[in-house]
Amino acid sequence: MQDFEEKVGIDLDGLNAELLDDLGRQSLEEIQKLRADARIDLKIAVTLRPANSSSRREWESEGYTKDISRGGCGAILNDPPRVGDVYRLSFEDTELGLPMVFARCLRVRLVREDVFDCGFRFFSSLDIPRNDGGGASDLFD
Repeated sequence: MQDFEEKVGIDLDGLNAELLDDLGRQSLEEIQKLRADARIDLKIAVTLRPANSSSRREWESEGYTKDISRGGCGAILNDPPRVGDVYRLSFEDTELGLPMVFARCLRVRLVREDVFDCGFRFFSSLDIPRNDGGGASDLFD
C-alpha cells in the first residue's frame, strides 16, 4: 500500500480521515439544502401512463404521492415504471387542481409485492394554483 501511496502521491490515511470528517458533518438539514426544490409531504392520488400518445393505453399504474416539489415527486405505485422512461402523471385532486405533467422516472424501489416507491423529475416546473383561482400558490415557499 505504501508503494501505491508513493506512486500516486496521496496519503490514503489522511484522505480517509478527511472523508470520515466530512461525512460526520453532513446532516439531514444540510442534505436537504442541496435539493433543487423544497419538498412538502402531500398525499394525492396519481395515475401514471406512458408519455407517448400511441402507447398511452398499453400500461397504467395507480397510487399516491408521498411528497411533491416544483421539480418532481415521490410516489407509491401498484406497478413499477421503468427507470429512465417518460410518463404522464395525472393528479386526481379537486382542491389544488394540479395539472397533468410529464416526468422521467428516476428510481424505483420494491417495498413489497405490488408496492413500489418511485421518484419522478418533472420536465417543467409545477406551480400549484390556488383553489380560489388567484394565481400560483405559496405552498412551496
